[in-house]
Amino acid sequence: MSKAIIFTGGGAPSRLPADLLQKDDMVIAADSGYEAAKALGFPVSLCIGDFDSTRFFSEIRNMKYEKSLSEKDESDTELALRKAASLGFANYILVGGGGFRMDHLFSTYSLFDQYGPPAAWYTAYESLYLVGTYHRFEIENPPQTVSFLPASFTKDVRVTAKQLQWPLSHYALSMATISLSNRAESPILDVFTTGEGKLFMSFPVADKLS
Repeated sequence: MSKAIIFTGGGAPSRLPADLLQKDDMVIAADSGYEAAKALGFPVSLCIGDFDSTRFFSEIRNMKYEKSLSEKDESDTELALRKAASLGFANYILVGGGGFRMDHLFSTYSLFDQYGPPAAWYTAYESLYLVGTYHRFEIENPPQTVSFLPASFTKDVRVTAKQLQWPLSHYALSMATISLSNRAESPILDVFTTGEGKLFMSFPVADKLS
């Protein structure tokens, strides 16, 4: 299934999985997200935003782009998510948007209730992977620090994961009960969820783009 890969500003990773970009995927850059896409070597199909943050608008002007008004209610990230949805992409990956301004971070997180959470979210500080009802993770170098985050501000989710230093069994996960810095102790970690919501499995990373 094809997907949108959306690059947004603030806290981009220094690398992405080599097989992330597949045939028929679309790369969308939201404003200064173009700089991260450019640095990581991803061919951008569409740039969107008011372009008040990017240093490369002279390049963007020679590409396919949609320029919004500077005075607007939506963030550039929301414009990119809306565009991806309008083009029929039900699945998307988010790159960046993990730092620098707390208000921007929480604003991005709040979009997941409206547009659905990304299948994966890569920031300078962590790699997050969405879990619906079940996912098996392969842990390369156990013990590995992991955190469990709700993928919604409003939807309830319970998580069961046994191969941990502090096992979770039908744990009620919410913004008030985030499971922070647990440790996966075996090469395999099975994560099960119940409830209306989904969760992110968060793996910290140590390096980032400047």
